[in-house]
Amino acid sequence: MELARPFEMTQPAVSRHLKVLAAAGLIIRRVDGTKRPCRLAPGAIAEIDQWLNMLREALARNYDRLDGVLAAMQHDWEGKERS
Repeated sequence: MELARPFEMTQPAVSRHLKVLAAAGLIIRRVDGTKRPCRLAPGAIAEIDQWLNMLREALARNYDRLDGVLAAMQHDWEGKERS
């Protein structure tokens, strides 16, 4: 209930989110009586950052290629306009 309180979501919804994060290896859950404390998994943020960096680099390459195509199209369009 503590985790759900600051958010506009139910406690069962928070529990489902935590299960997904645990299954993905991003958090570690343990049982402490009726409580289920969670913490970030060691290295999880570093792995996410590494994946995001790979994604950023791929997107940057795609945008660079798109810039090249658009520049060529602009050049062709300007050449046809002068004719």
